[in-house]
Amino acid sequence: MTKDLRWTGSFLAFVGLLVCLFFPHRAAAQQFSDWSAPVNLNALTLSDGTPCPAVVNSASNDNHPTISKDGLSLIFESNRPGGSGGSDLWVTERDSLDDCWLPPFNLGPIVNSAFGDFAPNLTTDGHWLYFSSNRPTSLTADGIAVPSCGGGDLYVSHRQDKRNDRGWEAPVKLDCTINTPGFDQAGPTSFEDDATGTHYLYFTQRPIGASDVLFDIYVSTCTADLATCNTQGLWGTGILVDTLSSSPFRDTRTAIRRRDGLEMILSTGRPGSLASENLWVSTRATTQSENLWVSTRATTQDQDWSPPVPINCNWLVPTPCPAWAPVGPLVNSSAFDGAPALSWDGLTLYFFSERTDLPGFKGGRDLYVSKRTKLPD
Repeated sequence: MTKDLRWTGSFLAFVGLLVCLFFPHRAAAQQFSDWSAPVNLNALTLSDGTPCPAVVNSASNDNHPTISKDGLSLIFESNRPGGSGGSDLWVTERDSLDDCWLPPFNLGPIVNSAFGDFAPNLTTDGHWLYFSSNRPTSLTADGIAVPSCGGGDLYVSHRQDKRNDRGWEAPVKLDCTINTPGFDQAGPTSFEDDATGTHYLYFTQRPIGASDVLFDIYVSTCTADLATCNTQGLWGTGILVDTLSSSPFRDTRTAIRRRDGLEMILSTGRPGSLASENLWVSTRATTQSENLWVSTRATTQDQDWSPPVPINCNWLVPTPCPAWAPVGPLVNSSAFDGAPALSWDGLTLYFFSERTDLPGFKGGRDLYVSKRTKLPD
Protein backbone atom coordinates (compact mmCIF):
# COMPACT_ATOMS: atom_id res chain seq x y z
CA MET A 1 0.00 0.00 0.00
CA THR A 2 2.80 2.44 0.91
CA LYS A 3 4.53 1.68 -2.36
CA ASP A 4 1.29 2.37 -4.25
CA LEU A 5 0.82 5.73 -2.51
CA ARG A 6 4.39 6.76 -3.24
CA TRP A 7 3.98 5.79 -6.88
CA THR A 8 0.74 7.78 -7.10
CA GLY A 9 2.38 10.85 -5.58
CA SER A 10 5.34 10.59 -7.96
CA PHE A 11 3.03 10.11 -10.91
CA LEU A 12 1.02 13.22 -10.01
CA ALA A 13 4.17 15.27 -9.65
CA PHE A 14 5.12 14.10 -13.14
CA VAL A 15 1.64 15.02 -14.42
CA GLY A 16 2.00 18.48 -12.86
CA LEU A 17 5.36 18.98 -14.55
CA LEU A 18 3.91 17.97 -17.90
CA VAL A 19 1.08 20.49 -17.38
CA CYS A 20 3.66 23.22 -16.77
CA LEU A 21 5.82 22.18 -19.73
CA PHE A 22 3.19 21.72 -22.41
CA PHE A 23 0.62 24.36 -21.47
CA PRO A 24 2.58 27.57 -20.99
CA HIS A 25 1.01 30.90 -20.04
CA ARG A 26 0.58 33.61 -22.57
CA ALA A 27 2.44 36.84 -22.24
CA ALA A 28 -0.48 38.48 -20.41
CA ALA A 29 0.32 36.46 -17.29
CA GLN A 30 3.86 37.85 -17.11
CA GLN A 31 2.79 41.38 -16.17
CA PHE A 32 2.82 40.59 -12.47
CA SER A 33 5.04 39.28 -9.70
CA ASP A 34 4.40 35.97 -7.95
CA TRP A 35 1.48 35.80 -5.55
CA SER A 36 2.44 36.27 -1.90
CA ALA A 37 1.89 33.65 0.77
CA PRO A 38 -1.79 33.81 1.78
CA VAL A 39 -2.92 35.45 5.01
CA ASN A 40 -6.07 34.60 6.96
CA LEU A 41 -8.39 37.64 7.15
CA ASN A 42 -8.40 37.19 10.92
CA ALA A 43 -4.61 37.65 11.03
CA LEU A 44 -4.14 40.90 9.08
CA THR A 45 -1.91 43.75 10.24
CA LEU A 46 -1.75 47.37 9.15
CA SER A 47 1.29 48.83 7.40
CA ASP A 48 2.57 50.15 10.75
CA GLY A 49 2.39 46.67 12.29
CA THR A 50 -0.85 47.20 14.24
CA PRO A 51 -2.84 43.94 14.31
CA CYS A 52 -6.41 44.10 13.02
CA PRO A 53 -9.27 42.67 15.12
CA ALA A 54 -10.01 39.03 14.25
CA VAL A 55 -13.61 39.71 13.23
CA VAL A 56 -14.11 38.49 9.64
CA ASN A 57 -13.94 34.69 9.77
CA SER A 58 -16.17 32.70 12.11
CA ALA A 59 -16.29 29.15 13.43
CA SER A 60 -18.73 28.41 10.58
CA ASN A 61 -18.00 28.13 6.86
CA ASP A 62 -17.04 31.48 5.36
CA ASN A 63 -16.43 31.24 1.62
CA HIS A 64 -17.14 32.49 -1.91
CA PRO A 65 -16.01 36.14 -1.62
CA THR A 66 -16.44 39.00 -4.08
CA ILE A 67 -14.70 42.37 -3.78
CA SER A 68 -16.04 45.77 -4.85
CA LYS A 69 -14.14 47.82 -7.42
CA ASP A 70 -13.03 50.32 -4.74
CA GLY A 71 -11.85 47.45 -2.51
CA LEU A 72 -13.91 48.63 0.47
CA SER A 73 -16.65 45.96 0.55
CA LEU A 74 -16.15 42.20 0.63
CA ILE A 75 -19.37 40.22 0.21
CA PHE A 76 -19.21 36.52 0.97
CA GLU A 77 -21.25 33.42 1.75
CA SER A 78 -21.52 32.10 5.31
CA ASN A 79 -23.67 29.69 7.29
CA ARG A 80 -22.84 31.44 10.58
CA PRO A 81 -25.67 32.07 13.07
CA GLY A 82 -27.80 35.17 12.62
CA GLY A 83 -28.92 34.65 9.04
CA SER A 84 -32.18 33.78 7.31
CA GLY A 85 -31.39 30.06 7.05
CA GLY A 86 -28.97 27.81 5.20
CA SER A 87 -26.13 29.85 3.73
CA ASP A 88 -26.57 33.62 3.57
CA LEU A 89 -24.75 36.54 1.98
CA TRP A 90 -22.77 38.71 4.42
CA VAL A 91 -20.53 41.73 3.94
CA THR A 92 -17.53 43.20 5.72
CA GLU A 93 -16.49 46.80 5.06
CA ARG A 94 -13.46 48.99 5.65
CA ASP A 95 -13.04 52.76 5.55
CA SER A 96 -10.00 52.72 3.24
CA LEU A 97 -7.55 50.27 1.70
CA ASP A 98 -5.24 50.99 4.66
CA ASP A 99 -7.85 50.19 7.32
CA CYS A 100 -8.94 46.95 8.99
CA TRP A 101 -12.05 45.06 7.97
CA LEU A 102 -15.04 45.67 10.26
CA PRO A 103 -17.36 43.01 11.75
CA PRO A 104 -19.51 41.51 8.97
CA PHE A 105 -23.27 42.04 8.80
CA ASN A 106 -25.97 40.07 7.02
CA LEU A 107 -27.42 41.49 3.80
CA GLY A 108 -30.84 40.88 5.32
CA PRO A 109 -34.07 39.07 4.40
CA ILE A 110 -34.69 41.16 1.28
CA VAL A 111 -31.72 39.45 -0.40
CA ASN A 112 -31.34 36.25 1.61
CA SER A 113 -33.92 33.47 1.92
CA ALA A 114 -34.58 30.52 4.22
CA PHE A 115 -32.75 28.38 1.64
CA GLY A 116 -29.16 28.32 0.44
CA ASP A 117 -27.96 31.66 -0.99
CA PHE A 118 -24.37 31.51 -2.12
CA ALA A 119 -21.54 32.43 -4.55
CA PRO A 120 -22.03 36.23 -4.84
CA ASN A 121 -20.42 38.32 -7.57
CA LEU A 122 -20.46 42.12 -7.83
CA THR A 123 -20.49 43.83 -11.20
CA THR A 124 -17.76 46.37 -11.88
CA ASP A 125 -20.17 49.31 -11.61
CA GLY A 126 -21.24 48.12 -8.14
CA HIS A 127 -24.97 48.34 -8.88
CA TRP A 128 -25.66 44.63 -9.46
CA LEU A 129 -25.03 41.54 -7.35
CA TYR A 130 -25.28 38.09 -8.95
CA PHE A 131 -25.57 35.02 -6.76
CA SER A 132 -26.96 31.49 -6.75
CA SER A 133 -29.91 30.29 -4.69
CA ASN A 134 -31.81 27.09 -3.94
CA ARG A 135 -35.06 28.94 -3.15
CA PRO A 136 -38.04 27.17 -4.79
CA THR A 137 -39.90 30.33 -5.90
CA SER A 138 -39.05 33.95 -6.58
CA LEU A 139 -40.57 37.20 -7.81
CA THR A 140 -40.09 38.61 -11.29
CA ALA A 141 -39.22 42.25 -11.87
CA ASP A 142 -43.01 42.82 -12.09
CA GLY A 143 -43.62 41.13 -8.72
CA ILE A 144 -45.03 37.88 -10.12
CA ALA A 145 -44.14 34.67 -8.23
CA VAL A 146 -42.45 32.06 -10.41
CA PRO A 147 -40.96 28.63 -9.62
CA SER A 148 -37.27 27.92 -9.88
CA CYS A 149 -35.83 26.58 -13.13
CA GLY A 150 -33.99 23.73 -11.37
CA GLY A 151 -31.94 22.71 -8.34
CA GLY A 152 -30.01 25.97 -8.21
CA ASP A 153 -30.61 29.17 -10.13
CA LEU A 154 -28.87 32.45 -10.86
CA TYR A 155 -30.35 35.57 -9.27
CA VAL A 156 -29.44 39.24 -9.42
CA SER A 157 -30.13 42.10 -7.03
CA HIS A 158 -29.85 45.83 -7.78
CA ARG A 159 -29.03 48.88 -5.66
CA GLN A 160 -29.19 52.57 -6.50
CA ASP A 161 -26.20 53.61 -4.39
CA LYS A 162 -23.15 51.50 -5.22
CA ARG A 163 -21.64 52.28 -1.79
CA ASN A 164 -24.69 51.28 0.26
CA ASP A 165 -24.31 47.63 1.25
CA ARG A 166 -27.69 47.82 3.03
CA GLY A 167 -29.53 49.10 -0.03
CA TRP A 168 -29.99 45.92 -2.07
CA GLU A 169 -33.40 45.41 -3.66
CA ALA A 170 -35.41 42.19 -3.94
CA PRO A 171 -33.52 39.68 -6.15
CA VAL A 172 -34.77 38.75 -9.60
CA LYS A 173 -34.25 35.24 -10.99
CA LEU A 174 -32.60 35.22 -14.38
CA ASP A 175 -34.59 33.65 -17.20
CA CYS A 176 -34.78 29.87 -17.66
CA THR A 177 -32.83 30.28 -20.89
CA ILE A 178 -29.64 30.63 -18.86
CA ASN A 179 -30.98 28.77 -15.81
CA THR A 180 -31.65 25.10 -16.52
CA PRO A 181 -33.37 22.14 -14.78
CA GLY A 182 -30.00 20.87 -13.53
CA PHE A 183 -28.19 22.08 -10.44
CA ASP A 184 -26.11 24.70 -12.08
CA GLN A 185 -25.36 28.40 -12.13
CA ALA A 186 -22.96 28.30 -9.14
CA GLY A 187 -20.28 30.99 -9.02
CA PRO A 188 -21.37 33.62 -11.58
CA THR A 189 -18.60 35.95 -12.80
CA SER A 190 -19.45 39.00 -14.89
CA PHE A 191 -17.30 40.86 -17.41
CA GLU A 192 -18.03 43.60 -19.95
CA ASP A 193 -16.00 43.93 -23.12
CA ASP A 194 -15.61 47.68 -23.55
CA ALA A 195 -14.67 47.29 -27.20
CA THR A 196 -17.96 45.66 -28.20
CA GLY A 197 -20.30 46.45 -25.31
CA THR A 198 -21.00 42.72 -24.89
CA HIS A 199 -21.68 41.45 -21.38
CA TYR A 200 -20.36 38.00 -20.42
CA LEU A 201 -21.52 35.90 -17.48
CA TYR A 202 -19.36 32.89 -16.62
CA PHE A 203 -20.97 30.27 -14.39
CA THR A 204 -20.82 26.62 -13.41
CA GLN A 205 -23.34 24.09 -14.63
CA ARG A 206 -24.07 20.49 -13.68
CA PRO A 207 -26.62 18.71 -15.89
CA ILE A 208 -29.60 17.17 -14.15
CA GLY A 209 -28.81 13.74 -12.74
CA ALA A 210 -25.06 14.13 -13.27
CA SER A 211 -22.45 13.33 -10.64
CA ASP A 212 -21.37 16.09 -8.27
CA VAL A 213 -17.90 16.07 -9.86
CA LEU A 214 -19.29 16.87 -13.32
CA PHE A 215 -19.48 20.64 -12.94
CA ASP A 216 -18.21 22.56 -15.97
CA ILE A 217 -17.77 26.23 -16.83
CA TYR A 218 -20.17 27.93 -19.23
CA VAL A 219 -20.56 31.47 -20.53
CA SER A 220 -23.66 33.42 -21.49
CA THR A 221 -23.70 36.71 -23.39
CA CYS A 222 -25.97 39.72 -23.73
CA THR A 223 -25.52 42.77 -25.96
CA ALA A 224 -28.11 45.07 -24.34
CA ASP A 225 -27.43 47.36 -21.40
CA LEU A 226 -26.96 45.46 -18.15
CA ALA A 227 -30.30 46.45 -16.61
CA THR A 228 -32.14 45.17 -19.68
CA CYS A 229 -30.08 41.98 -19.74
CA ASN A 230 -30.92 41.25 -16.11
CA THR A 231 -34.60 42.15 -16.06
CA GLN A 232 -35.86 41.28 -19.53
CA GLY A 233 -34.60 37.71 -19.90
CA LEU A 234 -31.99 38.51 -22.53
CA TRP A 235 -29.10 36.38 -21.27
CA GLY A 236 -28.40 33.68 -23.85
CA THR A 237 -28.09 29.95 -23.35
CA GLY A 238 -24.84 29.02 -21.63
CA ILE A 239 -22.08 27.77 -23.94
CA LEU A 240 -19.45 25.37 -22.64
CA VAL A 241 -15.99 26.95 -22.33
CA ASP A 242 -14.06 23.92 -23.58
CA THR A 243 -10.54 24.72 -22.39
CA LEU A 244 -11.60 25.71 -18.87
CA SER A 245 -13.71 22.55 -18.63
CA SER A 246 -11.25 20.15 -20.23
CA SER A 247 -10.95 17.78 -17.26
CA PRO A 248 -13.38 15.04 -16.18
CA PHE A 249 -13.18 16.61 -12.72
CA ARG A 250 -15.02 19.43 -11.01
CA ASP A 251 -14.30 22.81 -12.65
CA THR A 252 -16.08 25.52 -10.73
CA ARG A 253 -15.92 29.08 -9.40
CA THR A 254 -14.11 31.58 -11.62
CA ALA A 255 -12.62 35.06 -11.23
CA ILE A 256 -11.68 37.23 -14.19
CA ARG A 257 -9.22 40.11 -14.23
CA ARG A 258 -11.75 42.77 -15.15
CA ARG A 259 -9.38 45.58 -16.07
CA ASP A 260 -8.48 43.77 -19.32
CA GLY A 261 -10.32 40.43 -19.21
CA LEU A 262 -7.20 38.42 -20.11
CA GLU A 263 -6.74 36.28 -16.98
CA MET A 264 -9.07 33.75 -15.37
CA ILE A 265 -8.54 32.02 -12.04
CA LEU A 266 -10.73 29.01 -11.32
CA SER A 267 -11.32 26.30 -8.76
CA THR A 268 -10.75 22.80 -10.08
CA GLY A 269 -10.25 19.30 -8.76
CA ARG A 270 -8.23 18.11 -11.76
CA PRO A 271 -5.00 16.22 -11.00
CA GLY A 272 -1.67 18.01 -11.04
CA SER A 273 -1.86 20.13 -7.89
CA LEU A 274 -1.74 19.61 -4.14
CA ALA A 275 -5.37 18.97 -3.18
CA SER A 276 -5.96 16.72 -6.20
CA GLU A 277 -2.92 14.65 -5.20
CA ASN A 278 -4.57 13.98 -1.86
CA LEU A 279 -7.76 13.07 -3.68
CA TRP A 280 -6.02 10.50 -5.85
CA VAL A 281 -4.49 8.66 -2.90
CA SER A 282 -7.76 8.78 -0.97
CA THR A 283 -10.12 5.83 -0.86
CA ARG A 284 -13.15 8.16 -0.58
CA ALA A 285 -14.12 8.35 -4.22
CA THR A 286 -16.99 10.79 -3.55
CA THR A 287 -14.73 13.34 -1.84
CA GLN A 288 -13.07 15.92 -4.03
CA SER A 289 -10.86 18.81 -3.02
CA GLU A 290 -9.88 21.65 -5.30
CA ASN A 291 -7.03 24.10 -5.83
CA LEU A 292 -6.72 27.39 -7.67
CA TRP A 293 -5.57 27.25 -11.29
CA VAL A 294 -5.03 30.05 -13.82
CA SER A 295 -5.67 30.53 -17.53
CA THR A 296 -5.02 33.46 -19.87
CA ARG A 297 -6.04 34.61 -23.34
CA ALA A 298 -4.67 37.03 -25.91
CA THR A 299 -7.83 39.06 -26.56
CA THR A 300 -11.35 39.44 -25.22
CA GLN A 301 -12.86 38.84 -28.65
CA ASP A 302 -12.99 35.06 -28.24
CA GLN A 303 -13.05 32.28 -25.66
CA ASP A 304 -9.60 30.98 -26.63
CA TRP A 305 -8.40 30.46 -23.06
CA SER A 306 -5.09 28.67 -22.53
CA PRO A 307 -5.17 25.29 -20.73
CA PRO A 308 -5.19 26.06 -16.97
CA VAL A 309 -2.13 25.45 -14.81
CA PRO A 310 -1.83 25.54 -10.99
CA ILE A 311 -1.56 29.08 -9.64
CA ASN A 312 1.84 28.10 -8.27
CA CYS A 313 3.85 25.00 -9.20
CA ASN A 314 6.94 25.20 -6.98
CA TRP A 315 5.33 22.44 -4.93
CA LEU A 316 7.07 20.25 -7.54
CA VAL A 317 10.41 21.05 -5.88
CA PRO A 318 12.96 19.43 -6.00
CA THR A 319 11.83 19.22 -9.64
CA PRO A 320 12.33 22.81 -10.88
CA CYS A 321 9.49 24.65 -12.59
CA PRO A 322 10.12 26.17 -16.00
CA ALA A 323 11.21 29.82 -15.89
CA TRP A 324 7.82 31.07 -17.14
CA ALA A 325 5.75 29.09 -14.63
CA PRO A 326 3.82 30.70 -11.74
CA VAL A 327 6.00 30.00 -8.72
CA GLY A 328 6.60 31.94 -5.50
CA PRO A 329 5.09 31.09 -2.10
CA LEU A 330 2.51 28.34 -1.97
CA VAL A 331 -0.95 29.86 -2.37
CA ASN A 332 -2.55 26.46 -2.84
CA SER A 333 -2.42 23.94 -0.02
CA SER A 334 -3.13 20.24 0.40
CA ALA A 335 -6.60 21.26 1.64
CA PHE A 336 -9.53 22.61 -0.39
CA ASP A 337 -8.68 26.08 -1.81
CA GLY A 338 -11.46 27.58 -3.88
CA ALA A 339 -13.80 30.37 -4.98
CA PRO A 340 -11.28 33.02 -6.09
CA ALA A 341 -12.10 36.73 -6.33
CA LEU A 342 -9.78 39.28 -7.95
CA SER A 343 -9.57 42.97 -7.17
CA TRP A 344 -10.20 45.41 -10.02
CA ASP A 345 -6.47 45.95 -10.64
CA GLY A 346 -5.71 42.23 -10.44
CA LEU A 347 -3.23 42.71 -7.58
CA THR A 348 -5.24 41.16 -4.75
CA LEU A 349 -6.70 37.66 -4.64
CA TYR A 350 -9.33 36.59 -2.12
CA PHE A 351 -10.40 32.97 -1.71
CA PHE A 352 -11.51 30.44 0.88
CA SER A 353 -9.52 27.52 2.20
CA GLU A 354 -10.07 24.58 4.52
CA ARG A 355 -6.42 24.69 5.58
CA THR A 356 -5.75 24.90 9.33
CA ASP A 357 -2.02 25.59 9.43
CA LEU A 358 -1.88 29.40 9.25
CA PRO A 359 -2.41 31.99 12.02
CA GLY A 360 -5.97 33.22 12.41
CA PHE A 361 -7.72 29.93 11.62
CA LYS A 362 -11.18 30.13 13.13
CA GLY A 363 -12.92 26.95 11.96
CA GLY A 364 -14.57 25.40 8.91
CA ARG A 365 -13.70 27.35 5.78
CA ASP A 366 -11.93 30.67 6.25
CA LEU A 367 -11.29 33.59 3.90
CA TYR A 368 -7.70 34.34 2.86
CA VAL A 369 -5.90 37.01 0.85
CA SER A 370 -2.79 36.98 -1.33
CA LYS A 371 -1.17 39.90 -3.16
CA ARG A 372 1.17 40.59 -6.08
CA THR A 373 2.68 43.66 -7.71
CA LYS A 374 2.65 45.06 -11.23
CA LEU A 375 5.94 44.54 -13.01
CA PRO A 376 7.57 47.37 -15.01
CA ASP A 377 6.75 47.33 -18.72
